[in-house]
Amino acid sequence: MEGEHVATPDSEFLTHASEVAFELGPDRFRISALTIGSRQITFTETDGPPQPPLYADGEPPQPGRAGRREHDWQPAIDAPPWMTLAWLLEDLATWIRQMADDHITVLGLEAPEPDWCDLIIRDGDSVHRVRIAVAGRRDVLDFPGMYLRDLFAEGRHRDHLSPGLSGALPVVDLRTVL
Repeated sequence: MEGEHVATPDSEFLTHASEVAFELGPDRFRISALTIGSRQITFTETDGPPQPPLYADGEPPQPGRAGRREHDWQPAIDAPPWMTLAWLLEDLATWIRQMADDHITVLGLEAPEPDWCDLIIRDGDSVHRVRIAVAGRRDVLDFPGMYLRDLFAEGRHRDHLSPGLSGALPVVDLRTVL
C-alpha cells in the first residue's frame, strides 16, 4: 500500500531521532547533524528563551511520544525550527522504504543554521544536498517524504539545482517550494 509504514532499521532510527529532537527542543537544543549509516546525532544548544511547540491543528489529545505516535501532529507555520525538523524526520521515517524502492536514499542531515537544513540524499549514483526551510516558512511542511520521493523519482529536482562550488555536492534548494 502506498505510504504504508513498514519499520526498517533506518526508519526506526529516524523515528527515534525525531522523538529525541522533540523532547530536547523545548530545552533549547536542536539537531545540527545526523548520519543514518553510523546512527549518530549531534545537537547544538540554541540562544534565546525556550520555544514551546506550536501545532497546526492543536496538540494531540495524549501528551508525549504516545500521543505523537497515535495521532497526526504537524507543526504550525511559525512553529520553532526544532519542531519542524522533528516533523521532517518523523515523516521521512514513514517514506524511507518507498524512497529506497526508487533508488533514493536519505544518508543524513546537516543543519548548520537554525533556519534551514540540508538533507543528504543519494539518487542512484548522485548525491545531493536538499535544502529545506525549518523557520520563516510560508506554509506548513506537508508530506515532505512523499514530496521528495516524487521529486527525485520524476527527475524534477534538477529544476531546483543551485549553482555551487566546484567539487561541492549539488544543492537542490527547496526553501521556497517545500
